[in-house]
Amino acid sequence: MAAQCIEEIYDRIEEFTTLLAVAELHASGAWELEFTENMRASFKRFGPRTHLSIAQRQKLERIAKFEDCQ
Repeated sequence: MAAQCIEEIYDRIEEFTTLLAVAELHASGAWELEFTENMRASFKRFGPRTHLSIAQRQKLERIAKFEDCQ
């Protein structure tokens, strides 16, 4: 499946912003820090129209330790 907009994936935008904030807090290592910074920059630029691939969503959930979120 192709990337979808955040507003298409989540019922409320706050769900994504919470996921991103928790991922930023749990990020460790250069790659995870850069990944979450890039996600934040994209969200800041495009807001709820930010595209998020399945892989990006899964990575954010892993960093945030939300493995049971689907």
